[in-house]
Amino acid sequence: MKNCYIYRLLILTSVVWLFALLSAFAQSVRGHVTDATTGADLPGVSILVQGRNTGAVTDANGLYTLTLEPGSYTLQASFVGYTTQTLPVQVTTGTTATVDIRLVESLASLNEVVVIGSRSTQARSSTQTVAPVDVIQSRELVATGQVDISQQLNFVAPSFNSSRQTVSDGTDHIDPATLRGLGPDQVLVLLNGKRRHNQALININGTIGRGSVGTDLNAIPSSAIERVEVLRDGASSQYGSDAIAGVINLRLKEQPGTTVNAQLGQQYEGDGQVAQVGINHGFKLGQKGILSLTGEFRHRGATNRAGDYTGPVYVNWNVGQQSGESAAAYVARRQSLYQQDQALIRQNNFNLSDNLQVGNARVDNAGFFLNARVPIKGSGSNASFYATGGLNYRRGLAGGFYRYPYQTTQVITAIYPNGFLPNIQSTINDQSLLVGVNGETNGWRWDISNVYGGNSFRFDVTNSNNASLAYLGPVNNPTSFYAGTLSFYQNTADISAAKDFGKQMGLTSFNVAAGVTYRNDQYRIKQGEAASYLNFSPQSGQAGGAQVFPGYQPANAINAHRQVYGAYLDLESDVTERLLLNAAGRYEYYSDFGGNVAGKLAARYRFSEAFSLRGSVSNGFRAPSLHQRYFSAISTVFVSTGTGLEPRQTGTFRNDSPIAQAFGVPSLGAERSTNFSVGITSRPLSNVSLTVDVYQINIRDRIIYSNQFSRGTSGAGLIVATILNNAGQTDVNSAQFFANAVNTQTRGLDVVIATNPRLATGTLDVTLAANFNQTKVVGDIKRPANIPQDATFGNFLFNRQDSARLTVAQPRSKIQLTFNYRLSKFGAVLRVSRFGTVESYDPANPALDQSFSPRMVTDLNVSYRIQKNLTLTVGANNLFDVYPDPLKVTNYPTPERYGTAALDNSSFGRFVYGRTATQFGFNGGYYFANLSASF
Repeated sequence: MKNCYIYRLLILTSVVWLFALLSAFAQSVRGHVTDATTGADLPGVSILVQGRNTGAVTDANGLYTLTLEPGSYTLQASFVGYTTQTLPVQVTTGTTATVDIRLVESLASLNEVVVIGSRSTQARSSTQTVAPVDVIQSRELVATGQVDISQQLNFVAPSFNSSRQTVSDGTDHIDPATLRGLGPDQVLVLLNGKRRHNQALININGTIGRGSVGTDLNAIPSSAIERVEVLRDGASSQYGSDAIAGVINLRLKEQPGTTVNAQLGQQYEGDGQVAQVGINHGFKLGQKGILSLTGEFRHRGATNRAGDYTGPVYVNWNVGQQSGESAAAYVARRQSLYQQDQALIRQNNFNLSDNLQVGNARVDNAGFFLNARVPIKGSGSNASFYATGGLNYRRGLAGGFYRYPYQTTQVITAIYPNGFLPNIQSTINDQSLLVGVNGETNGWRWDISNVYGGNSFRFDVTNSNNASLAYLGPVNNPTSFYAGTLSFYQNTADISAAKDFGKQMGLTSFNVAAGVTYRNDQYRIKQGEAASYLNFSPQSGQAGGAQVFPGYQPANAINAHRQVYGAYLDLESDVTERLLLNAAGRYEYYSDFGGNVAGKLAARYRFSEAFSLRGSVSNGFRAPSLHQRYFSAISTVFVSTGTGLEPRQTGTFRNDSPIAQAFGVPSLGAERSTNFSVGITSRPLSNVSLTVDVYQINIRDRIIYSNQFSRGTSGAGLIVATILNNAGQTDVNSAQFFANAVNTQTRGLDVVIATNPRLATGTLDVTLAANFNQTKVVGDIKRPANIPQDATFGNFLFNRQDSARLTVAQPRSKIQLTFNYRLSKFGAVLRVSRFGTVESYDPANPALDQSFSPRMVTDLNVSYRIQKNLTLTVGANNLFDVYPDPLKVTNYPTPERYGTAALDNSSFGRFVYGRTATQFGFNGGYYFANLSASF
């Protein structure tokens, strides 16, 4: 045993002496990599030795070191957003060569290598791809002055639209996001190239994307993102269901060093305070491994742009004419009621300007993300293990409609003598974990991964009451309620392989990629507490359930699953030096409704270095979400009836429910699309790039959330009443459901022009990007088989108002011109965004339609590099405090004015700006200060 230790000691000593001897004769190359314009250090730059399997990555100070044998070499330095450089170096025995590198920023996003949309190893910029792609760097996102991803993209990607909603229940807390004017559920979101799970919330209020389920982009910390790639083309055959409008791929940071970003700001009006701090730190794991950690906190204060209320408060004077009552008596009665109400308003000092919150909800958001990649030693296949995980927690607080004292069926006046503004308090949890292994064996690039993620949305109602509990008295009555929880979880497993057979076939490239996937989806609704949904005294006529958001009932609770199996084949080849072809096909089978096949053909032909033509044709699909198949609820919906906002107990019934079947609603099927696109890419000058793409997207059997089918005493209303009564839903006034009901056609044009003119001092990048689109409903509406359409408001599956949400509620055009100037330690970004016309329609009366003219919004920020790694930025979004057109309103402050022609006869002045069709929001100007550091 003693001799064993002696032998180990001798071996260890020999190794140490050998290492020291080799080190004495080692040659090295060292250097410093900086930004050519600002001189700032560039961490995370890849330094490769061409023709050799060796390299390095710059550290937090932009430094790198390579150990090489004597000889001549060529170093290649590459970094996202910068032009790749190659430099020669001569290494001699026992010396250290110094090669400092100054990288120049590449020409906007049009020169940057694109990953999305292709599985080939050929490096292509967005002017060389077969489909249009936007590449947006993290520095461009930060330069917007926005702090969450959806709003950052809204101001840098014209085809992307995200508008914050107000007085719309849960949608106040999650911004619907769309691409090319389609729905939130018709764009697929990827994180590091893997499918991202959807949100738990389904949008059922009168907002953009009504009836759809999107992806909560704001659950991903903006501080964790390296860049965003937006594929503006149908890609169901390449990436699966939902990719009808395109794909958004968020790439997380993978570089050593530390970055810190902090921002403070508020609206010009003095509200909407924003505080954000994000920290990202990247650790080296061995020579080529990386672990990137990000933590971020965001606070967004509430905003309020409500107008003064002019309607009834204590006494309801907004009444109709009684049978047999003369016109003069009717006016006199109304005037008397009005005077009584005004007297009580003065007596109780009721604040008519502070009884509704119309603006952003308050939101506090905390997130943590990790991103790691580690080579697997000894694998013999250049294999790596990778992982991405994230946790996000969000608390929101938003107001509903004010309950006034005269609404005695909804208000317990013993608790709230002056009425109350009920609040929805949201708790949103989001988590995900991706693990995988990839590598290359005998020329085959393979990847095996599994990603599990989920989102839950808990509803709590505060500052409210259940009016049917009035008999308990003010002391024992609850004013806060747990209303239930929605959740959606998804597990996706993928196996893929790809190989380029170009050399064997005598071609520049012939890439073959194939893969299989398995996905399991789970959707759950948990019921709320009994007091949140029960009517404890039906005979009293008081409304049951928590006001603003009645809780989910036991009948709504569900735990639904589905399995999805898929396989795809993707071919891409540079057939000649000029012609690039791509073909893809995918089959997916859904356990709850069947299979679907999607295919795509795309090509790009390069006529010269200055001009190329590209185009694609594809078919796509979007499977109905589990939310659309299984969501149900009873809720209070305020409906515009032509004489005011009328609260209705409205039931949303599952597509497979007896009630939906009694209406004659068929089972949900997939939406199917046909996409056509043709475009040009051009570099007319060495520093000018241009892409122009036109497209048409036809969608058949589009899933919509129906309007209210209301009970009545004749016609369709009597049929509705009979169906609801037979199902035991005697307290429900109207019914809604999901159905494949309409076909739409979207046509549009995308233009991106970028240049960086050479200046005597400093550098200037100029980008002009624009999207023009038009969506229209084509063909007949597919109405339920067992219910006729009549003129009674609400008894329409899909009315004028619903049609407007699909066709004109989002800007028909968005044009953005951006100037980015840098001179030594100074920098400035000026962005001018023009948002096109939006419209909202009245459900029945065209005279009440609203149109909002185009508006131009200017953003400006100026930065100064205080120290080598510390930069201060101050700026203003919406610099000139621009607001959209106000609603064309004729209010009813007195009974004498009641009955005159009106364009908004429901808000009584509370809504100054439209909330169903928005261009850029109505919060006005916002100023901020931002401090960023890198180490």
